[in-house]
Amino acid sequence: MKQKINIQFRNGLSFEDFQKDVFEPFGLTEKYFFEQSEKPDVVIFGPYGDDIPPKGNYTIVGYFCENILPDLSICDYAFGIPLESEIKNSRYKRIQWHGFNPEVLVKNYSDNEIDQILNTKTRFCNFLYSNPIHYREEFFKQLSKYKKIDAPGLSMNNMHHIDSTKDSIWEAKRHFLLPYKFTIAFENDVYPGYQTEKLYDAMKCDSLPIYCGDPNISDVFNTRSFINVPEYVKPNAGFFIKSLEKIAQQDFTDYRPAYYNRLRDRIKRNLKSRGRKLKMKLLFNNLNSAPFIEKIIEIDRNQDLYIEYLKQPWFNDNIIPQYSSSVNRWIEIFNKHKSE
Repeated sequence: MKQKINIQFRNGLSFEDFQKDVFEPFGLTEKYFFEQSEKPDVVIFGPYGDDIPPKGNYTIVGYFCENILPDLSICDYAFGIPLESEIKNSRYKRIQWHGFNPEVLVKNYSDNEIDQILNTKTRFCNFLYSNPIHYREEFFKQLSKYKKIDAPGLSMNNMHHIDSTKDSIWEAKRHFLLPYKFTIAFENDVYPGYQTEKLYDAMKCDSLPIYCGDPNISDVFNTRSFINVPEYVKPNAGFFIKSLEKIAQQDFTDYRPAYYNRLRDRIKRNLKSRGRKLKMKLLFNNLNSAPFIEKIIEIDRNQDLYIEYLKQPWFNDNIIPQYSSSVNRWIEIFNKHKSE
């Protein structure tokens, strides 16, 4: 018999989406029966507003699913983006997977399946972004000297936008990515632990990612299965940049300008924003993209080499890292309620 958990979601999170994106992919709905309640056992809040639950006769969980520092002073447990080694709190767990079960990335392709994938790859490379970020737009321009890159987003747009009227946003994006040999998967920030769907969506579609982002990406993924930019060029990392990264990282109040808008809040937010932009500029200022562009061209022109990349597992040893799952932490949270 399933254990019943009376649950409430606040501050930008919804019951339906959270079940679909967090509980269902890891089988938690098979173990627990979740019911929305005004008298909850567990309250889960997101980072999208100021509807923070007060202390009460329930367990408070902060789900900080954006690239910000979590605030553990306002919750019993927290999930977030930074590494556990940075937060150094036993009540914190990093979010590695959201919205899908990583088992879909375990590769066991036969030669016939590889041939089928190759037959779908009729286009070169895509660049799907809305926000203009200087370092990735600069790379787009440099790689475009070799071949045209399709860019349906607002950033570097050179074609019609993706039609998502008939499908979900993900299905429309998947339909778009499938025919591409390569996908430019550059995060808008380089920060330890910060990974997004930019990488995962390309992997799901077997579109070879050209990745730049989380400097610890090899802890989770096999970097022989995609082009990991820092392995070909060395960003200008140093003590000053690391210090700037730490100082400029957003916290929970920074992320809510509508609610924290005093003069000192605005000054702090502005200085941090400038700091993050300066960090990215210093990291990639005058970066020579030639080494990894040459690698992309080599793979594009050599089908056998492209196949070798396709055969490489996304995960190291084709095994999902056990520590990356949040299941045990959720079970701990729900069992804590039961014991009380």
